[in-house]
Amino acid sequence: MVLRFAEFASIASLVLAFVSCEPYREYYRREPTEYNTPLHIIVIMADDLGWNDVGFHGSNQIPTPNIDALAYNGIILNRHYTLPSCTPSRAAFLTGRYPIRMGMQGAGIKGGEPRGIPLNVHTLPEHLKGIGYVTRLIGKWHVGYHTPQHTPMHRGFDSFLGFYNSHITYFDHKYKQQNLSGFDMHRGVEPDWGSQGDYATDLFTDEAIRVIKAHDPSRPLYLQVSHLAVHPPLEVPREDLWTDEFKHIRESNRRIFAAMVSRLDDSVGQIVAALGAQHMLRDSLIVFMTDNGAASVGEFRNFGSNWPLRGTKYTLYEGGVRGVAAIWSPRLYDTMRVSDQLVHMTDWLPTLYAAAGGKVGDLGDIDGVNQWPSFSTEHGGKIRNSLLLNIDEVSETEAAIQGRYKLLRGSFNRGFYDGYQGESGRDMRDVFYNTSLVIGSAVSKTITTYLGGPITQYSAMIPLRLNASVECTVYPGPFRKSHFDTCNETECLFDIINDPCETKNIARDFPKIVSELDLFLEKYSNYLEKQALIPVDWHADPRSFNGTWQPWLSAGAYAYTKCGAAVSTIAICAHMGMVLLVVGLRAFL
Repeated sequence: MVLRFAEFASIASLVLAFVSCEPYREYYRREPTEYNTPLHIIVIMADDLGWNDVGFHGSNQIPTPNIDALAYNGIILNRHYTLPSCTPSRAAFLTGRYPIRMGMQGAGIKGGEPRGIPLNVHTLPEHLKGIGYVTRLIGKWHVGYHTPQHTPMHRGFDSFLGFYNSHITYFDHKYKQQNLSGFDMHRGVEPDWGSQGDYATDLFTDEAIRVIKAHDPSRPLYLQVSHLAVHPPLEVPREDLWTDEFKHIRESNRRIFAAMVSRLDDSVGQIVAALGAQHMLRDSLIVFMTDNGAASVGEFRNFGSNWPLRGTKYTLYEGGVRGVAAIWSPRLYDTMRVSDQLVHMTDWLPTLYAAAGGKVGDLGDIDGVNQWPSFSTEHGGKIRNSLLLNIDEVSETEAAIQGRYKLLRGSFNRGFYDGYQGESGRDMRDVFYNTSLVIGSAVSKTITTYLGGPITQYSAMIPLRLNASVECTVYPGPFRKSHFDTCNETECLFDIINDPCETKNIARDFPKIVSELDLFLEKYSNYLEKQALIPVDWHADPRSFNGTWQPWLSAGAYAYTKCGAAVSTIAICAHMGMVLLVVGLRAFL
């Protein structure tokens, strides 16, 4: 059973709120229209942002007025699923394929690790370029750069300002992998030394504004802003350290994290304002999402919060894969609503391609489904009923969803990340949700100024925020293994509609559903391409490239490396076989 917040407990006020917001909903419930102008697509992707790190999911702790305004005026995607970490999620987003089909289902690519999205797999920007789009990438790549052909400029993007690896320092733009360290900020294919010292969130925001201002609105634009924020390290400009805005947060690292989220929120507002000023907003579709859940504890901890969802980044529990997401556009049929439709990271390729006017049938063999009819028409219907969350043969974890049920097996790192982590933000008596900040945000003002229509008012925010929030019958409490069923020794089945916090394993009660999901996972396991597990190549040492991270192999050398790795594996197996044969013969003789 899902509980409601105490602050919204009055039935009378809720009824009044729903009634008073209905005129605004009628304004945004438009009949499908044929458009003669191109659609500009802007994707803003946060890194490791937790479910509970935005205001529209119910937390009062960190104000996110621009992100909230975008969500309230659009569609909140309350069942948007990602992969459990960066590389698999971005591979799924860019290709529309489950990462298991490409051997990309495991850990994030390390600096110097020679692997990436296979070159024979076409990416979203490549497809969009084929129908006339100008394509720009700003920020994080992290899906391979060992050869020049694997870098953004050769994977469909017309321009690139960003970094290749999993993260960098926010000011110096450096990345370290073991004892390898170097500068990782590139404009096109060249190091962008001139940006060193600029705070990464602001640098990427300024570049997005520059791209929008320089763009010819008569040509369709695909702009992907893949922020470094809020991945660690925890760094903010000095002036943000002395603000009193987050003094209500006791944990000092969480306060720094909150300041990073605030800069990210400002970025959303500035990008939307730039679209308005360039008269592109009316023909824009904006998607805001995170690549996976927050890393509340453990490796690359950022002090984000997935509360009350179970698990963190790296896990297949809801906290790791149920990600913050919202979509906004004047071309959406019905906005100011919370969607409980299943949406997966792979769906964005066919969805955005269809929104751009492309024929989904031209995309070939993909796992994503076209969600555009459910966003843009009255009769979109239910698009998905099931999805594969992942199968990782190395960590021995797998999970899938069918309807209201989720089957999960295995546990990453012996269950260290499987608990309930992060702050709730609900226990602060003197901190309230400020709807005036949302109405006065750059996003709200831009929509009003350039579109002239009504924006979501306070009376509509209350029910929207309530419906987009998750509460559980049993308060999860702190991390204690005795508080929940572990899935590392047995399989777990959860009813994620009635038990979104995954507190009760009901596998024994529903053996038929377990069998159906077993067959679902077995079907996809037949398509799994095993992970290469190629070690870091020391030839990637930045010291060989003027202190920068750069592609270090040619395409031919990469093929030779893969072949060499395979031959090495065969040789090792043959050697072990000979040893066993000799031992066996000696024992026999």
